[in-house]
Amino acid sequence: MFVKVDGHEGYVKNTETGVVLNVNKVEIEAARKRKALKKQQEEDINNLKNEVSDIKNMLNKIIEKLDGSNNN
Repeated sequence: MFVKVDGHEGYVKNTETGVVLNVNKVEIEAARKRKALKKQQEEDINNLKNEVSDIKNMLNKIIEKLDGSNNN
């Protein structure tokens, strides 16, 4: 059974478990969007880190080849 939480519109409390739930659909959807945006930003950052690492590796290979050709 759920009862409204006094002084907090959009929240209910399960009387059996004591769990408080947000039942405001607008707030729930906004939280989902924030979570999805944060996840996307983290993925973008990780992709950029990987790309920078790849570029560094390529530059190191170029430098090694140039150094090798200068020694001949």
